[in-house]
Order: sequence, then C-alpha cells, then structure tokens
Amino acid sequence: MNNKILPSLLNAKQNIGIIAPSDPVAGVCAEDVIAQGIRYLENKGFSVVMGESAKLLTPKYTAGSIELRVNDIHNFFIREDIGCIMAFWGGFNSNQLLDHLDYNLIKSNPKIFIGYSDVTALTTAITTKTGLITFSGPGLISFAKPEPFDYTWECFAKTCLEPNADLKIVSSPVYADDFYFLRPDSDHRIKKINEGLKVLQVGKASGEVLAGNLSTLLLLNGTQYFPDLNGKILFLEEDETSTPAHLDRYLQQCQHLGWWQKIAGVIFGRFTEQSGFSEANPLEDTLKQYFSQVSFPVLYNADFGHSDPMFTIPNGGTVKIDSAEKEIVFAQSVN
Repeated sequence: MNNKILPSLLNAKQNIGIIAPSDPVAGVCAEDVIAQGIRYLENKGFSVVMGESAKLLTPKYTAGSIELRVNDIHNFFIREDIGCIMAFWGGFNSNQLLDHLDYNLIKSNPKIFIGYSDVTALTTAITTKTGLITFSGPGLISFAKPEPFDYTWECFAKTCLEPNADLKIVSSPVYADDFYFLRPDSDHRIKKINEGLKVLQVGKASGEVLAGNLSTLLLLNGTQYFPDLNGKILFLEEDETSTPAHLDRYLQQCQHLGWWQKIAGVIFGRFTEQSGFSEANPLEDTLKQYFSQVSFPVLYNADFGHSDPMFTIPNGGTVKIDSAEKEIVFAQSVN
C-alpha cells in the first residue's frame, strides 16, 4: 500500500497545464469558448499552458495517440513551472493511458491533478499506484461556459490554493443543468433553486475518499488500478446520458461485487434533468433498492457531477460526514 502524498498547493507563480486525455478539444469546442475558459483562469492570476493533446485537430474520437496524451501528462508533471494539471473535459477513453503512465515519475513530481467524468480513470489509477492525492473537480470547460459559477472556483481555491485543516462544504444556493449550447440565447444559464444535500440513510463516518464517475470506476474494478474499498467513503456521479436504468444497472453490479459490505459511506452528486429522473420515477426509489438496509450514511444531491457548480473532492484524502447535520468536512489535501 502506498503512503499518502499531498501535492504542493498551487501558487500564483505557477501555471495551469491543460490536457485532453480522452475526447478531442480543438475542432470540437469553439475557439471562443476555449478562450473564455483561459481568460477566466488568467483573471484569477494564472497563466495557462495548453498541452499538445488539447491543441490537436484530429478526426478521431480521442485527442491524439496514446503516446501523445501520455507525453502531455508526463511533461506537465516534470515541468517545474506547472503547479496544476487540469483536464479540459472528459470523454470515454482515458483508461487507454493507464498501462503507459510512468507512476514513478508521477510519484517523484507530485502536483495537483484534477478532472471529472472519464478523467476518473486517471485520478483513480494515479492515487492507487502512487499514493498521490488527486482531485475530482472542475475542468477548463467548467470555466468556459456562460456565467461560470464563482462557487466552483471558490471551492477549488479553498482546496488547492488556500487550504484549511478542515474544509466544510456548504451547498450552492442555485445550480444549472441546462443544455445552453442548444439554445439560440446561449449566452446565459437557466438557474434553479438548489435543495441542497439530501439524506437517504442517517449516520456518521470518516475515512479515505474514492471519488468519481461510477461507470468509469466500474471499468477499473478487478484491475491493478482499483483501490481496496475497505473503509472508503465514495463520492459518485454520473453524466447526463445515464438514465435511471443505467444507474440501476451500475448499482446492481456494485452490489454483486460486494461494495456495500466494504465501504463506510456514500455520497451521490446531483443528477441532471436530462438523466430522466422525475416525480413519477424518482432517484430516491432507485437508491432505496440498494441502500435501504445498509448501516452507513447515504447522502445525495451534492454539488458535483455534470451540472454546475461543483466542489472539489480530494481523491485519496480524508473526509468526515454527518448525515444528521448534512455535513461534509475534508481534511487538508495539499501542502
């Protein structure tokens, strides 16, 4: 088992390196959108360095070859001017890279590595193989959307720039899950009132975090890149294409694998409207199928996943949760 390694905090003298470890960016995302995300980070005082994978024009479904994407990651870990490696967005094929990463190189050059969705394959593998705390949190796309949420940046900053010994997560008052890019008036988000954390099973727990996209985590189960689940507290999310039937299927697989007999708690990120949960088919019904008899706390509707905003989760870090108080408190995860 690897000892836990805390990356160095990000300071204003360092750059943020942007990678595309899965889906292409150039030619897929509009140039003005990419530029908006870069400007947002620059306005926060950081220079942005785009990796070759994020700049490559390609007709393929991945942002270049395995070698190119791996080289981006290695180069940014080695470069002393890079303090944070941030994925632009997710996709489907980050797991192609796992057999090709130099985990000793990564372990010898610990720094902040962050992304969400399919990037879960990388954050999970890196933490499992090296002990380095990685982060499930915003990609550059999170800051490139219309009216980016300050909440997302503030949570990232409190976790990675100005860390506290105990960081209590407070729910955002509003959120957005609209497909703004399909509307003619795509210059703003449609915001909704956030009901905040909800409780399915009461209890308290503390333990090490395993965070990310559920279907991506299931891809790694049984491989050398998947951690020991004993005592873990899971932070699980799914994208807008995952329907109630998909979630049911994934949770059934988790049950077959014996996950619920090992973990100490679970928190689900917010599911988007596009996922198809409704008053007639509520998320609670699916969760109750699998968690009505467990002895650990189960919470849901947390501010992470494929809606905005999101808080930053230290994968491999330590968390305390208290369902009665609806509290999530992370221990310091950077030095």
